[in-house]
Amino acid sequence: MVGLSRKSLRDVDITVLLAPIALTLLGCIGIYSTAPNLWKKQILFLLVGIVVALALTFTDYRKILVNVAPVFYVLTIFLLVLVLTPLGKTVNGNKSWLSIGGFGFQPSEFAKLAAILMLARYIGQSRGQKTDRDRPLSLRDMAIMGGIVLAPLILVRMENDTGTMLTFCAILATFYFMAGIRKWMLAVGIIALPLVLIAAFPHLKVYQQQRIKAVLQPSQVDPRGFGWQTIQSVIAVGSGGPTGKGITNGTQGRLGFLPNAWSDFIGATLAEEIGLVGMLFMMALYLALLWRLFSIALSARERTGALMVMGLIGLMAFHIVCNLGMVVGLMPIMGIPLPLVSQGGTSVIAIFAGLGLAMSVRLQRFVN
Repeated sequence: MVGLSRKSLRDVDITVLLAPIALTLLGCIGIYSTAPNLWKKQILFLLVGIVVALALTFTDYRKILVNVAPVFYVLTIFLLVLVLTPLGKTVNGNKSWLSIGGFGFQPSEFAKLAAILMLARYIGQSRGQKTDRDRPLSLRDMAIMGGIVLAPLILVRMENDTGTMLTFCAILATFYFMAGIRKWMLAVGIIALPLVLIAAFPHLKVYQQQRIKAVLQPSQVDPRGFGWQTIQSVIAVGSGGPTGKGITNGTQGRLGFLPNAWSDFIGATLAEEIGLVGMLFMMALYLALLWRLFSIALSARERTGALMVMGLIGLMAFHIVCNLGMVVGLMPIMGIPLPLVSQGGTSVIAIFAGLGLAMSVRLQRFVN
C-alpha cells in the first residue's frame, strides 16, 4: 500500500483522473437527452469508478499482478460461463449480461481488464532475467499469451458478442507488438490479416455481411433495413454542424430514428447536439488521457507496469477508433461502445480500475 503522504497525493496524475471524469459527464449529457431514466445510474457508476480508481492508485500494482490477477482472471472466466446459463440475460441479440439479485452487469468488461493483467504478469515472469528482457517473443510465448486470451474470447463468441471478441484480439495484438514480436512474424501478420478477413467474409452471418456492405457498397444495402443505422448516424453527425443543435434539441436520437442512441451511437447523439466544436473537445480529452497514459508507460520502473498501461491504451484506442468510425460510416456496426461516454456501468468501473492501476504505476516509478 502506498502511503497517503503529501508527496504521493501531489504525484497523482490529475489528467488521468479528471479527463475520464469529464468524458463520463459528457456522456451523461447524451444519455440524458435520449434516455432520461439512465443518466443518474451513470453518475452513480462514475462515483463508484472514482472510488475504485483511487483505491487502486495507492495500492502497489505489482502485488495485484502477482496475487490478485490470477484469481480475478479465473473469476471472470467463471462469470462468463454463468452468462451462458439461465442466469444470463439477452440484450440486443447478445447474451452477454449476467443478472444476479436484480443487478445486471457485463462480465466481459471485467474480462478485458483481467486479460490485460494476466498478459502483463506473464511477460513479467517470463522476462525476469535481464538477459531475457530484449529477447523477441518465442513461439511458446506467443502460444501461451494466445491461450490467456483464447478462453474469454471463445466464451464471448458463444455469447454472440462479436464486437467484444474483436476487442480481445486487439488486446493480444497490442501485447504481441509491445512485448517484442519478431519482425518477420509482424510482416506475415500484416499481410495475412486482410487475406483472413476476405476469406472469412462468406462465412459471416447475413446481418454481419450486410453491415460491412453498408460501408463498402451502401447502394446495395436496403436503406430501411441493414443500412438504416449507418445512414441515420451519418445524418445525425452532419445535422449537428459546427456548434450543434443544443442539449436535448437533437432529433435523430430523441425521436427514435437512431437506435441505441445512448450507448453504441452516443457519439452521433453528441455530434448532433454539441456539434463539431464539442466533439473536438471530446477528442482532446481522449488524446490528453492517452498521452498521459503513454507518458506513464515510458516512465515505469519495470516492463510489467509499462506493458499493463500499454494494454489499457490499446484497449481504449481500439474502442475509440471503432466506435467513432462506425458513427461516421467508415466502419461497420460492431456494437463497440465509446469508452466512458457510452452508457454502461460495468465498462465505466472497469476502465476506472485500469486507470487506477496506471496511476499506481506512476506512483511506484521511484520505489524499489
